[in-house]
Amino acid sequence: MSKKYGRYFTRLVTLLCLLFATAVFTIYANSLQGKLPSGNVKADVMPSDQLATETTVPTTATATETTPETTPEPTPTPEPDYVEPIMKEAWYNGYSDPRSVRAEIVVPDGSVTVLVNKYYTLTEDYEPDDLVNPKHAGEQKLRKEAAEAYEKMYDACKEATGQGIYLISGYRSFSLQKTLFTRSMNKRSLAFACKRNAYQGRSEHQLGLAMDISPEGSTVISDDFGKTKVGKWVDEHCHEYGFIRRFQGQWSDETGYDNEAWHYRYVGVELATYLTEHDMSLEAYYDKCQVKP
Repeated sequence: MSKKYGRYFTRLVTLLCLLFATAVFTIYANSLQGKLPSGNVKADVMPSDQLATETTVPTTATATETTPETTPEPTPTPEPDYVEPIMKEAWYNGYSDPRSVRAEIVVPDGSVTVLVNKYYTLTEDYEPDDLVNPKHAGEQKLRKEAAEAYEKMYDACKEATGQGIYLISGYRSFSLQKTLFTRSMNKRSLAFACKRNAYQGRSEHQLGLAMDISPEGSTVISDDFGKTKVGKWVDEHCHEYGFIRRFQGQWSDETGYDNEAWHYRYVGVELATYLTEHDMSLEAYYDKCQVKP
């Protein structure tokens, strides 16, 4: 073999040996690495928990944290509105002049037990939204629930006494009540009006739950109604239909009105029965009796 080719052969053998030695060393090194415990391998990078601690700035509570519960602020009881008196306190024969009374404005909200009198007033624009015209009532109206009770009481009275009842006056508007009070004051006297007539806004008739009644066949309001056969039956049985005789002589100091045998008020069977059994006025029930000087 010539020197030229011998030199090439020697280089080739040397290169092959070098490649073989490199391969053997790599295999041996990998086998040693696989035998080392993994916990002893020191990472060249920062642990992930340390990385998060040092590189992340928390701005909000973590998912595991809970926002402390806060106690809601109680809803304050609204201050009542009033209709202020237009004159100094005045009384006539033990009955207050409603014009001299500071009256709290009430909002019925559909309730049939709401108290309205000289001290609790309705607004000028209040009108029930369920007024109907019951039978045996001419053109008068009552709230639907009261009207249905009235018709049942009429039927029962008719069956028991042979004569029904008649609704002379039911719902009255604020303006009509104003006319009636002024007329009574001018025609009879201020003292009479204060004991018998409600001031505008202070009338239960505006609720559509009060009624002035007479024996059927009569259209006159009379003090003698309670002495009639029909009147006696109604007085005894009205609570069974949800009505009470609203103004009675023994309660005049509580209610602020004189005896009215013809005036009845619908409050529902439950309350009417309770008041009747306890011989109690609506003012006494609410502990809102008038305070005399």
